[in-house]
Amino acid sequence: MTSFFQRLKGINQSGDSIKDILLYWLPELVSAAILVSLPPMIDSWIMSRLGSTTLYGAMAMGTNFLHTLIKLAESIPVAAIAVMGRHNGAQDYEKCGESLGDTFWTTVLFGLTQFSFILVAATSIYRWLNVPEEMVAHGAHFLQLRSFGVLLIFMCLGLLAFMRAVKNTRMPMLINLIGIAVFIFTDYSLVLGKFGMPRLELLGSALATTVQYAVMNTLALTYILTNPDYKKYFKHMFFSIFSIKRALHILNLSWPIMIDKMSIAMSYVWLSKMLAPMGAMAIVTYDVVKNLERFAFLPVMASAGIITFLVSNRLGAHDGEGAMGNIRKVFLLTYCTVIPALLILCVKAPFFISFFDPKNQFTAFASTVLPIISLLVILDFTQVVLAAALRGAGDVRTVMLTRLVCCFCFFVPVSWLLAQIPGISTTLRFTLVYGSFYITTGLIGLRFWYRIKSRRWQKEKI
Repeated sequence: MTSFFQRLKGINQSGDSIKDILLYWLPELVSAAILVSLPPMIDSWIMSRLGSTTLYGAMAMGTNFLHTLIKLAESIPVAAIAVMGRHNGAQDYEKCGESLGDTFWTTVLFGLTQFSFILVAATSIYRWLNVPEEMVAHGAHFLQLRSFGVLLIFMCLGLLAFMRAVKNTRMPMLINLIGIAVFIFTDYSLVLGKFGMPRLELLGSALATTVQYAVMNTLALTYILTNPDYKKYFKHMFFSIFSIKRALHILNLSWPIMIDKMSIAMSYVWLSKMLAPMGAMAIVTYDVVKNLERFAFLPVMASAGIITFLVSNRLGAHDGEGAMGNIRKVFLLTYCTVIPALLILCVKAPFFISFFDPKNQFTAFASTVLPIISLLVILDFTQVVLAAALRGAGDVRTVMLTRLVCCFCFFVPVSWLLAQIPGISTTLRFTLVYGSFYITTGLIGLRFWYRIKSRRWQKEKI
């Protein structure tokens, strides 16, 4: 016990202070809630007011698929944060600003590519997901319109990445706050036909995302272009800056991140495909359980959001011990916040689920599986935080290979086999299939931990 407290006492000796880390972490916690957790939860709550399992299920499956594209959208900005963070740490401000121009235009091109794909393939995507046929027609139009919002997300994440790279987490938080306020009002108005708006139901949800990110892009651009503190980063307007050589360098860092984030995101899509044949109750339960878990998981997402630039800035200043100290502090902060949140979710499962089930159609089923799945989420938070730390050091290939192998060589076959077990209840089948995902992430986290202990990750070049 004495040794434990001695370690806690000495944890502040290297890296950023715990106070500074908290000042970065708290705005990022709010941003993670606004960007990742609250929109799908609010959207699901509003859709549940329509009283249609078909529309709810179509929205849930489409949003889950689009989550994969959003993870793809994050890849280029995450790599760019590592690059811009090192330039900023070395006080090479002009190169930091140039990287924003390269990042912005690269994300625009990727966004246009996914938008074009969805327009053509929306119906085929829903049929591949094994959803009931009545969900396909509704879902295809929703997916097509919502994908335009994803294009705007690509652009916005690039702009917010620059702010985070220069250690400004407050303004992204404020922009996200305004964005979620716009989304809530627009979503509620257009889905349910309130405040004189037309009742668009499922399409209203898709349109609300487009309006939200149009506003956020406008705010982010205005702030970057008018902030006098940012003039040192831009010798020329960043819109006019694009170097194929630098863009290829960012892409070279990005493609492993794309693969590793797509590995996890596609695992969620595969999971929904395995659960869909269990019926509409399983589909909507999966959406509710996933959204509640992501809410409890917010401390993890906040920690992952800051550890990338905390590590990259320290390594840019040639302070490897400081980078390691930051990892220890962020990991401790994550552990002390996410465990209580998951325990509350387990104890109060029926209460939280009832918000999304006003007609009490699936609360009993979801309340049975949620506590078990929530306990398994503990296996996931280690790999999320350590993956972000390794990316900050430029060790993106380790993250990519580990996730790729574990997800596609372990999770996919194991979950498929569990879904085929004959003679078991739907509740047990759902729990086994869903739980196999978190067993997989536990294996991933173990591999990352051994990599961090080796210290070889500190020598990666960016």
